[in-house]
Amino acid sequence: MTNHPAPLVAARDLVKAHGRTPALRGASLELGAGEIVAVTGPSGSGKSTLLHCLAGIVRPDAGSVTYGGERLDRLPERRLSALRRTEFGVVFQFGQLIPELTALDNVALPLMLAGTARGAAQESAGGWLERFGVREHAGLRPGELSGGQAQRVALARALVTGPR
Repeated sequence: MTNHPAPLVAARDLVKAHGRTPALRGASLELGAGEIVAVTGPSGSGKSTLLHCLAGIVRPDAGSVTYGGERLDRLPERRLSALRRTEFGVVFQFGQLIPELTALDNVALPLMLAGTARGAAQESAGGWLERFGVREHAGLRPGELSGGQAQRVALARALVTGPR
């Protein structure tokens, strides 16, 4: 008998509708710590809805999502927010960078929200910008970046906290 570790994230039989339009019809998924997956499909197939449910951004109409053994639908919003800030690496479809902040500060922000001193947060953020090849754009605001540069900044921001 093979001993498999419990999944870090498990979605079971998720159902979610937007008004009368079904987005998820019984979706299930298990992810292990450090596992990387691509969610693909045609426009309108429920990819974003699935990811929003997995991150606790929206609650499914039926089914459940667990993270580290905790059912997300049973957690208060404050705990969900803390999980998203410290445990998850979320990259939104359109980046969702804060337009008033530089690329460096957009990446450093999750660390500062978690209590890291500004200087240390910016140092770490600079390292992530370097990894994604956009360090030279650290002082630019999102509106001054190309689409690809903004996506790389959003990826750096998602990974800067070391999500599991």
